[in-house]
Amino acid sequence: MINSENFIQDFRDLYLKSPQCGSWSRGSENCDYGDIITVSKDSYMCFNSGNCRDAYYCEDSRALTNCTDCAFCEQCELCYECVDCNNCYDSNYCQDSVNCEDIHFSYDLRRCKHCIGCVGLRDKEYYIFNKKHSQEDYEKALETLDFSNPKILEEIDKKLEVLKREIPRKFVHQFDTQNCTGDYIYHSKNCYRCFDTRHTEDSGYIYQANLDMGTKDSWDCGPIPTGMDLCYDIAYSHYLFNCKHLYWCGNLKDSQYCTNCFESKNLFGCHYIKSKEDGYYILNQKVDEDFYKKTTKEIIDILREKGIYALYDLLFKDLDRDVVSVSDDQLGRSCTLCGDNFEITEDEIGFYKKMDIILPIYCPNCRAEQRIDLRNERKMYKRECGGCKNPLITTYSPDNPHIVYCLDCYWQNIG
Repeated sequence: MINSENFIQDFRDLYLKSPQCGSWSRGSENCDYGDIITVSKDSYMCFNSGNCRDAYYCEDSRALTNCTDCAFCEQCELCYECVDCNNCYDSNYCQDSVNCEDIHFSYDLRRCKHCIGCVGLRDKEYYIFNKKHSQEDYEKALETLDFSNPKILEEIDKKLEVLKREIPRKFVHQFDTQNCTGDYIYHSKNCYRCFDTRHTEDSGYIYQANLDMGTKDSWDCGPIPTGMDLCYDIAYSHYLFNCKHLYWCGNLKDSQYCTNCFESKNLFGCHYIKSKEDGYYILNQKVDEDFYKKTTKEIIDILREKGIYALYDLLFKDLDRDVVSVSDDQLGRSCTLCGDNFEITEDEIGFYKKMDIILPIYCPNCRAEQRIDLRNERKMYKRECGGCKNPLITTYSPDNPHIVYCLDCYWQNIG
């Protein structure tokens, strides 16, 4: 029997007893060590990455081949210790470089080849510390570049830092964007305070939308929001429409306050279910449409009265705390967690009204941190699957109270 007054505790109980997936992979082979790996093969200890081959210790990257220790890179091959590089080949210790080959210890290069310790160059070849060299001199210098010698690496780093301070750089990392604020935004328009985001439109506070594609008409989503429209307060989820307050969900429509739910619609407070498109569900129980609309409205009113703002609040908030009320017409306010001042834009106001959402009481940084805190730390443990009992390598520690399944058991048993 569903009781609106008991929803918070019933929701928490259902969440705690619902099985969790030991490691999230999709369409991948031999990528057991790591988490959130999609369409990849033979990759080790990689996180939040897709379409990778023979990648090691990489994170937040796409389409890497034979790369190690790279982050926020895309379409790179034979690269090591690179950050925010795209379409680079056979390069090491580089940052913010695009369409380059055989560059080392360099920063902000475009369409360059055969460079060592360079900064801000465009369409250059055979340069060392921003000075032109012959091919023969460059090849001799490359032979002496011992990546295993700490003294050599330290000396190069010192020279490079001098160049970095001398050469101006662009104020923001954006490409193919229109009317966007934030950083590391690509192929997007009308984005407000977004970071590490691709293919996103008319949205704000979107973080790490770089696995496949970003969002449209959505706010406060990430990390890893993929293919969303009209969504709010979403983390680690994909292909959603008109959804709020979700974690680890995919292919949902018109759903709220759910985790581990897939290929369904009209869900409220549900966990660990899939393929529920035949009606309306509250706390995994099927109900009729009238009861669904009446009860979900009652529950939402109770959540607002108790100061429940987001999914994280619903799962973990101490309900004995004093509730801080904030008037909806107050555009500037202080975060009730960290105390920092933050503003709410007119575009946000319009979105919140359209989606029937109370105005935020936490600043954007605290909101993002809460969504990230829903996820386990990036540390791997050995434990056994709660279903088939086979050994697992997972981010869930052996003393974690959740039931943890391997990927096969998870998909076989989800309701």
